[in-house]
Amino acid sequence: MKTILNEQLADIRPVTRAMKQLSADGLESRRHYERVHCRALLLLEPNCTELPTVILEDTVLQPIDKVVLLMIMNIVRRTTGNAFLPTQAQLAKMANVSSPDTIWRALLILRCTRWLTACQRWWCKTEFEPIAYVANAKPLPVADTLFLDPNYIECLRKCTGHAHARVRQVAGGILSQLPEVIRNRPVERPTVFGVEI
Repeated sequence: MKTILNEQLADIRPVTRAMKQLSADGLESRRHYERVHCRALLLLEPNCTELPTVILEDTVLQPIDKVVLLMIMNIVRRTTGNAFLPTQAQLAKMANVSSPDTIWRALLILRCTRWLTACQRWWCKTEFEPIAYVANAKPLPVADTLFLDPNYIECLRKCTGHAHARVRQVAGGILSQLPEVIRNRPVERPTVFGVEI
């Protein structure tokens, strides 16, 4: 694993705080129309204006992960800065892969490696699901990730038991490199737009 994945905790960047507010505002303005579908809002980190070459150099991501991330960035860039995540079937067609499960694995790996960060959740079906994601120009620092995604560590833990070996390997590798104080942090209670319920 690259060391960039597990930077030490630091102060949360102002741009990260702004992204959390932007995601809440974007979801609030579309809540009535989109809530039934639980479609995820996509946002692009402001410094993600060009193709980040660090994606090509990332040794953890496989080609399909990189393609999915680049597709997400392209989808958001074609809008005014936010868009909705296409379905897994649509993304599979766009990426020219036969199985939506391949897309789901890529999305999980992008979240584990902090290229894609879940930043808002709401109740959907039987649990709280991520409904807004930020695509990052490079893996987000740990502190910023935990600010946007309080369930990041829980996500890593769940992924260590995933049916696919590569998801288990990536999640386990990242989890093992995090400081113990972060690995053992308690799971946050569910939130809607950042408000504990």
